[in-house]
Amino acid sequence: MAASDVAITLGAILLWEAPGGDVRLADGGVITFDPGSGSLAFESEDADYGTVVDFDTVETGLGDQVDGGTFVFAPPEAAALSDWWRADLENTRLRVWIGEVNGAALEEEELLADWLIDTVSREQAEGQDLLSAECMTRQEKLFQTNQGNVCSDRFHDSIWSGERGFENCHDGPQYFAWGTQSPNGQGVSQGGASFGGGPSSPVPVLRMSA
Repeated sequence: MAASDVAITLGAILLWEAPGGDVRLADGGVITFDPGSGSLAFESEDADYGTVVDFDTVETGLGDQVDGGTFVFAPPEAAALSDWWRADLENTRLRVWIGEVNGAALEEEELLADWLIDTVSREQAEGQDLLSAECMTRQEKLFQTNQGNVCSDRFHDSIWSGERGFENCHDGPQYFAWGTQSPNGQGVSQGGASFGGGPSSPVPVLRMSA
């Protein structure tokens, strides 16, 4: 590369229309950009959701799979858990652009992704809380079959707010803090099939005759 060649700096920005307010992130410094609603500032960290620490490559869906990807956010320690681990994150819009950085402005931009948050999960890595957001395209979400209410603790809590008895009653992914004790074993036997229980269980096994 000759000294007289023009150097082009590329930058990426993310706009997430989160329920508590827009999350505007840039991959370094402060970048200004107009996403269609006026010029906005995109910074390297958000007060609630922190920064993006991992981003899976965009996947092209085949067969019954859908296009999408996954973003992993690292919320700052000062942020309250209730500020970023919320039940209304799903179905929120997330967009990503890449373009040339001219001064502090993003120009000649290209829209890389216009997605909806499909599912979220809480994870931990080296003692750091992480928010993983799996995304899908808005077109796929539009044509997705509506199967009605699902058997999940999130839907259960939306009907009976604060009632947490359903959290461990299904096969969905759950977050457990390291060192949490497992519940005491107890089981139910019906028609010759036993579920759980054991000799160390303090609760007698309930048996139901056919």
